[in-house]
Amino acid sequence: MALPYLVEPPPAAGRVLPNGMTVATDETRPTLFFKLTPWKSAALAFNELDIYARMPPLDEASGVVRLLGVGGTSGHLVRAMERSCPGALDRLLFDKARGDSGAMDAELVRTLLAPIAEAMAGLHAMNLVHRDLKAENILMFGEAGGSDIRSLRPKISDFDRAVELGPGCSLEKPVGSPFHMAPELLAWKPYDRKVDIYAFGILMFEVAHGGARPHLNVGTAMPGSLSRAEFAGKVVDEELRPQWRHMDDSLRRLAFRCWASAPDERPDFEEIARLLAPPRPRATSPGRPGREPCRDVPDIFADVGLASHIGKARSAMEDAVAVIETPDVLVAGLFDGFRGGHVSEFCARQLPMTLIAEMAATGGDAWSAMHAAFAAVEARLDATDFAAACGSTAVAALLREDDLTIAWLGDSPAYLLRKRPEGTDAVVIPLVDGHRPDRADEAMRVTNAGGVIERERRWLDNGEAVPWGSLRVFAGSQAAHGAGLAISRAFGATAFKPAIGSEPEVLRLERREDDLFLMLASDGVPDVLDAEAASRLILSASSAQEAADAVISAVLQNGAPDNASVVVVDLRRSAPRGRRLPDCRTTPSVG
Repeated sequence: MALPYLVEPPPAAGRVLPNGMTVATDETRPTLFFKLTPWKSAALAFNELDIYARMPPLDEASGVVRLLGVGGTSGHLVRAMERSCPGALDRLLFDKARGDSGAMDAELVRTLLAPIAEAMAGLHAMNLVHRDLKAENILMFGEAGGSDIRSLRPKISDFDRAVELGPGCSLEKPVGSPFHMAPELLAWKPYDRKVDIYAFGILMFEVAHGGARPHLNVGTAMPGSLSRAEFAGKVVDEELRPQWRHMDDSLRRLAFRCWASAPDERPDFEEIARLLAPPRPRATSPGRPGREPCRDVPDIFADVGLASHIGKARSAMEDAVAVIETPDVLVAGLFDGFRGGHVSEFCARQLPMTLIAEMAATGGDAWSAMHAAFAAVEARLDATDFAAACGSTAVAALLREDDLTIAWLGDSPAYLLRKRPEGTDAVVIPLVDGHRPDRADEAMRVTNAGGVIERERRWLDNGEAVPWGSLRVFAGSQAAHGAGLAISRAFGATAFKPAIGSEPEVLRLERREDDLFLMLASDGVPDVLDAEAASRLILSASSAQEAADAVISAVLQNGAPDNASVVVVDLRRSAPRGRRLPDCRTTPSVG
């Protein structure tokens, strides 16, 4: 689903957690719980957004905590979640039973567990694996201050560590909380979705025993306490499991099946839900109640199509694309990574929301916001380990009702398709003047920054080194050995800075009645398909998505050795109203 954009700013203050995240509530918006994550440590938060984007629209009756808004400030990624007033299941269990299994009758245990199993069955049907299922990641919903736990509804939360993993697929890197980690996780062996079943078995113990710790003698620093390594060894080699004390035998048998050492011997969630209770009735509508913080995007922006392909000669996808719509703007970004995809993915996740935050900070000055957003993302990249070895081009478009602003680093192209006055076809207007070392002003900037521009060297059989290929940018002494870069500005690639620049070039245009489409692309598209041919495909398509698919299909037919990605924005749905634009620093004449 498309993630809803958070229009209103988050609360100004909140509680800072040990991991640096700030959590906050706002009594003027009582249905929301805000999580503010510093951009530099937002990788897991973005992973959660990826998981929510793979889910269908969630209604209030869903067994998953709803994400009601996504936004950003200059310092934080903001997630607005459905607020639970009663709190997490582990705290409610402790308040009610304080570890006493006798306080939890079998009917209550089933009442709490059945909807969790049903929701997990739905997630597994979408190939989504939670990987951190436990009582503190189950939030309860109902009337605030309600004392009867039976009247509350559990919902699964915290998808920071979740993954998309289809049947027959496996992973190797273990994640999770030690008590809830299956033996294959603790042994660093390949694992699949059945790790969630094992964790559910431990959750069954927690619920049935009133919130008691599954293992009392682990990590307590008391005499005889097991270390984490000793505990893992006993779970894997000696089948150490919690000591079940609840009187209900059918619950015990089901928990023991979930704890099976062999993943194939564990039941699936559909069977677990059937054994625990009949499925709860679902809401008949897939609507999304509670979207009050997120206004619907007005129908002033046209369809957007995105398509990409890894290419026939590449082993990894290094392109990344992002599109965000708010009630006021549409932001599209395309990032073509080189020497790895870390920087392009980082930029796709951070630049669009940072740009929207900067638009608010600058009072809607698109030129200043573009420069500020690019600088902010580059500064965050400087603090990473991966940005020295790899980098990315960038081309970003900010579309408002009356204007279009384009900013770029490197040579990823953007084209405006404008209706030809005397015909039904379009004039193709290039919007990007690529940052390459064969551009005179770029060559001067590179050399003034201490860089060297020359061709790479190939060694002949006789030992002679000869220039080869197009001009490249080298950082000082790199010219004598190593590979240079074919572009002169980029995100990342810090080992080449300052020869490789990171200041974007910005272009601002007034929208016109005869504007038809905007196309952003990675260089894998124009390398094999010229802009005129792409234009004809776009004009003949019935939607922006069909247009994007047609462009990538043609690229594949023409060989497609490189990663190829395209974004197509249909500009025809609404015409600009002709308001006078404020004065701006860059207003080029086009067409």
